[in-house]
Amino acid sequence: MRAAPTPDHDLVSKLGIGRYRRKRRWWYVGGAAVVLILIAVMFLRGGAAHSYVTKPVTRGTLAVSVSATGTLAPRNQVDVGSEVSGKIDKLEADFNDHVRKGQVLALINTDQLQAQLQQAVATLQQAQATLSQMSQTYTRYIVLEKGNALSKEQLNISRGDLARARAGVGLARAQVDQDRTMLSKATIYSPIDGVVLDRKVSAGQTVVAAMTTPVLFTLASDLNQMELDVDIDEADVGQIHPGAKATFTVDAYPTRKFAAKLISVHSAPKTVQGVVTYQGVLLVQNEGGALKPGMTATAEIEAANVRDATLIPNAALRFVPPDDVKNSAPPTPPTMNGINAGRVWVEDGKTLKPHDLRLGPTDGRSTQIVTGDLKPGTDVVVDLANKPDQKSGS
Repeated sequence: MRAAPTPDHDLVSKLGIGRYRRKRRWWYVGGAAVVLILIAVMFLRGGAAHSYVTKPVTRGTLAVSVSATGTLAPRNQVDVGSEVSGKIDKLEADFNDHVRKGQVLALINTDQLQAQLQQAVATLQQAQATLSQMSQTYTRYIVLEKGNALSKEQLNISRGDLARARAGVGLARAQVDQDRTMLSKATIYSPIDGVVLDRKVSAGQTVVAAMTTPVLFTLASDLNQMELDVDIDEADVGQIHPGAKATFTVDAYPTRKFAAKLISVHSAPKTVQGVVTYQGVLLVQNEGGALKPGMTATAEIEAANVRDATLIPNAALRFVPPDDVKNSAPPTPPTMNGINAGRVWVEDGKTLKPHDLRLGPTDGRSTQIVTGDLKPGTDVVVDLANKPDQKSGS
């Protein structure tokens, strides 16, 4: 058997075959090392703990308000009209005049009314004369009937004539009273103490009281006290109650806030284009007279004012942890389910610990903690520090 030939080391050295083989081996080793490093980095990144953005639980006053818009109006507004027709002879009041109850506002021409009254008086006198005649006749007929000088039928006829005469007097007297009343109504009086908001007639103008009563003046009670009628959205009406404090602004004084108080929330709904609102009435003190009826106002009605409340950021209530953290957390207790319950997360070493809370009112930024184990100063998670879609350095 022939022995295997031994390589010519000189020839191998000259051709560089050994160096090539060693170099290729080092390339394999280096490539494998790079792959292992990349796998290790990817593994470490995937298993690294998440980092979070936190905010503290605080203590302070929580003020919750409901916004509503409406119109200013007098507390008592009266349209003064006329029940009689005729020409306006004289006006005794004008725009913005302050009037007292019983003060004369206008005089309507009474020539026709006085003529009607005189006619009614004459008719009454005629009826009274007829009654006197029938009464005397009936008295005489009674005497004649007792002496058998008159039949009972004639006596009965006389009795009927006397009754009709009495009725005629009553009818004529009622007509006199009616015409006197209508004559008195030709003088227009103020029914309240207040101010003239509007005058709708002028001297010399003829008013006709037919199917409707013509309005001569619009009066308002003392404008030192007014009301603001606002439309409250159905989603907010359950948060407010009569007695709540409020502030409002008007376009005439954009930098000034006026105080008000909610005195009533009407139960009757008002639907406009599918939006349901309820009317709230705010009492407004207008001692300086700056506010005018009809001004549009935007009001903020206090729904809640909790002093020394434990407050949690609303962002913490909206935070949803990564799936690997969320799935490892215990389920929400059944007693905490509901509209006033919430769950927040607090860092506990390299993981998150859930805290279930019973919540109170919110102002949109913070919410009151009614019951829970979180104290002021505790940091709660509000967001991920490095979200999966964030790029390095962004």
